[in-house]
Amino acid sequence: MQAELNSSLFDAAAYDEGAERLRLFMKNGQIREFETVPVQVFQQLAGSRSPGQYYIENIRSKFPMFG
Repeated sequence: MQAELNSSLFDAAAYDEGAERLRLFMKNGQIREFETVPVQVFQQLAGSRSPGQYYIENIRSKFPMFG
């Protein structure tokens, strides 16, 4: 699954449901990947009015980074 994000921080997000892996494509060209992320987190991020704020509050320090 993939979603374009209306964000000053991110361009898009991609989610691999089988691996429970969330990949975030940042405006500065970086890619951040997180493991063990439930599909609901991806869906809520994609539907958020502020994806950057959602990321800070619900993803950044709550899930391990991949790699």
